[in-house]
Amino acid sequence: MNPGLAAALLPPLALLAIVVAAVLRRPRVLSGEAKPALILAAHPDDCVILAGAYAIFARAAGERVQIAYLTCGAASATVPRAVIRRREALAVWQGLGMSPEDVSFFDLPEHAVSAASSWTDADRDRARAWIGELLRQLPDGAVVFLPAAGEAHVDHRGLRRIALEAWGLSARGQLSFLEGPEYNDYLSVLQSPSKALAFSLMGIPGLSRLVRGRRPSWTGFAEGGSYWTLPASEARLAQRRDLLRGFASEDGGLLVRLFGDFERYRPVPSPAAGLSAEPPRGYVSLGGRRRGVSAVLCLIVMAELASLLAALAARAVTVALGSGVLGRGVIAGAAACAVVLGLRRRVMLDSRVLYWALAVGAVLPLLSRA
Repeated sequence: MNPGLAAALLPPLALLAIVVAAVLRRPRVLSGEAKPALILAAHPDDCVILAGAYAIFARAAGERVQIAYLTCGAASATVPRAVIRRREALAVWQGLGMSPEDVSFFDLPEHAVSAASSWTDADRDRARAWIGELLRQLPDGAVVFLPAAGEAHVDHRGLRRIALEAWGLSARGQLSFLEGPEYNDYLSVLQSPSKALAFSLMGIPGLSRLVRGRRPSWTGFAEGGSYWTLPASEARLAQRRDLLRGFASEDGGLLVRLFGDFERYRPVPSPAAGLSAEPPRGYVSLGGRRRGVSAVLCLIVMAELASLLAALAARAVTVALGSGVLGRGVIAGAAACAVVLGLRRRVMLDSRVLYWALAVGAVLPLLSRA
């Protein structure tokens, strides 16, 4: 086989194998009866994103569900935003028949998504003891929900570490811990095919506006094996969306659009295993996003396709205008425009790669005939 052809075929074949593997990793459906649950959330609204459907499932079976918020949802528990978010959280869960005693706040300050945490060692020690006491009060067989590895928000990552450390200190091996993703910037065709595809399409000029308008969800695991879901239920899904809408201060409609379609859970086998998964491995930072091997291959394949289309277009121009000065000038001008478009400051990396692939695909045939 021609070495050039082999090099061109390798990325799409490897990507195809990854896509097939992603399709075969079908989610497992949680079986059995509902169990008592504790949902550990960094902020009000995270609770429903993480495990709102399970809370509905458990409450319908008469099981107790507890919600514990690590932060007050604002810079201070006394500011109006924190008061509003507390009121919303209590109202949402009271609507599900839960008592105020089942909803607790530790009231640490909230941070911006990518801010440095201001929590002190003393804050973390007190939070660890608080969560440890909640764990010790749970009955054997209860389920505990916490944020998944790789979360973009510093508070989510902080809660995950504190909760896993508290679990290790509590010696409650009879509890089941399930992690759930909210949002992160990890792109992997293997882990989240629809998410990776949506962000790949955002890099295609002309399609980016359409995809951005649909606001692709950032929900998806960054590492691990197949995930679990509850049995399908339209009624439960509709009720979960109503819970999300209850957090009006966080734009309940937007929460529904981003997180209203599903929940995903994955078991955490032990505190040590959970802590070792942070940060997720096997990713490189490119263009402001963390990309796995499959996402990088996807970008390479898209560049190859763009280059091939440009070469075919250049051939069509050559047929129509001839291979003389006019035909070559049109092709060179189009290639130069693609290079300039790719040089714009605010162009995302994916678009820049595609623009330059178009330029290379158009010019290389001319150079080979020169």
